[in-house]
Amino acid sequence: MEPVVFEHGIVHMRVDNGIFELFRRNHTIGPYRAPLSWVKVCAEARRRDVTRLYFGYVEQLDEPIYASSAASGPVLANVEIPATDEPLYRAYFTRLAHLSDRPIAP
Repeated sequence: MEPVVFEHGIVHMRVDNGIFELFRRNHTIGPYRAPLSWVKVCAEARRRDVTRLYFGYVEQLDEPIYASSAASGPVLANVEIPATDEPLYRAYFTRLAHLSDRPIAP
């Protein structure tokens, strides 16, 4: 299977051989890398025009991969995106949810 890649602005995400990777250009904190089955992303509206995505690990393997809620548990990486771009990210994580047989929170 070909890698599943998403590039938008300064963010590059990819899944290859079951491993999820997140890279941010011009960011001092290193990349986030984890098995796709462990990935959890929480989207939180910060200001009227900014959404922050928090990346961490699931506690249970059947948890949704993506949710619009405050982050719980350790945050291993985060990315601020324009709120108008959130649907693009949600679409990518919906695709990953289908690939990993996991839900996406409503």
